Amino acid sequence: MATVLIPKGDKAREAIDALKGYVYQIYQSALAWIELGTEEFLFLEVAEDYAVVAADVLNAVQVKETAHSVTINSDDIIASIDSFVDLRLRNPELQVRLRHLTTSRIGKEKSKEHRVGDTPTLETWRKLAKTGDLQPLRNILGASKLSQQTKDHIRELDNTDFRELFLKRIHFDCGALESKYLIPQLKTKLSTLLAERGGVYSQVDGCLSNIVMTLLSKATQKEDRFVDKSALEELLVKATQIPVNKAQFEAQNQLIATLFASSAPQASGLLSKRLVEPSPINEVPLPRAIANRTNHINAIVSSVTEYGVSWVFGAAGVGKTIGAKIAARQIGGSWASINFRGLNEEQVAAILVDVINRLTEQSISRFAHFTGHFSRLPSECLVDYGRETK
Repeated sequence: MATVLIPKGDKAREAIDALKGYVYQIYQSALAWIELGTEEFLFLEVAEDYAVVAADVLNAVQVKETAHSVTINSDDIIASIDSFVDLRLRNPELQVRLRHLTTSRIGKEKSKEHRVGDTPTLETWRKLAKTGDLQPLRNILGASKLSQQTKDHIRELDNTDFRELFLKRIHFDCGALESKYLIPQLKTKLSTLLAERGGVYSQVDGCLSNIVMTLLSKATQKEDRFVDKSALEELLVKATQIPVNKAQFEAQNQLIATLFASSAPQASGLLSKRLVEPSPINEVPLPRAIANRTNHINAIVSSVTEYGVSWVFGAAGVGKTIGAKIAARQIGGSWASINFRGLNEEQVAAILVDVINRLTEQSISRFAHFTGHFSRLPSECLVDYGRETK
């Protein structure tokens, strides 16, 4: 095999870090899409990296996957604060909030002039959003690298608005999960969504790929750069269902019907040996010696009289069949016995279908409720085929 020569280039021109940032942004956007509410929209590259809009609220998110720590003087932080003010001025009808989501940790400013006391300014920001003297932070922001538009905006706010409409509206979410941890989280959430729709875990990777490709495509469009819950549902359905056109579907059904038809005579022959006709209980005499089971017999009679059915459970040989026959005689009517002992679910189903067909001919339609309980039928049951049960 020939050796592949790896070309050498200027590492300073490599865009690996930038590409990692874009990939991380898409993964975070995918997570936001999965968690989107039914009346929310996820906008991509419209207001920050992505933004969730619901009613009159715009939640913008700036996403960064960086290794270094961040301070109030970091370019990313400055850009996010400037962006918040710009969004607020452009969208006065919306309640704008901004979340700076980064894998970086909060660092402490080197100069005392850039922090309040010995606490990193971004941590002080969180505390002052609740309470405290705002003037020191105002001074820091006034001397920072913020744009003139942002500084003018801050200057126009009184302390109440500065806290409520500025500090509380910007959140620095530092120390977020890296891509290698974000992917398993995405897969876990997708696995749950797919399972709820009848899917399996092996479909997760394909579904995640479709989500990523959809977001990439939307983010590079000139218009309509948004997705919603229904768009996600379409991808989930696509992952869990196989589309078949009507002609193929009918052809497959015909093939299945043909296969069943060819095997039916053999199956019917086997079952017919077990069931030619339901056995009337009056044709089989009861034993001469019968244990006194008055309470049990009364319970069976009461259940059949009130609900139309009675389930009798017990170990082999304890007298279930005898008790059922005695109860049937007390109730009155023409009862027959069907033996299911040793049969599997398919065989039981076939026998019941045959019985239902026989009873239907005698206008006994209420027996059809038995068909929903194939897996729970006792080894033998009694059927009143002389009158409709109440």
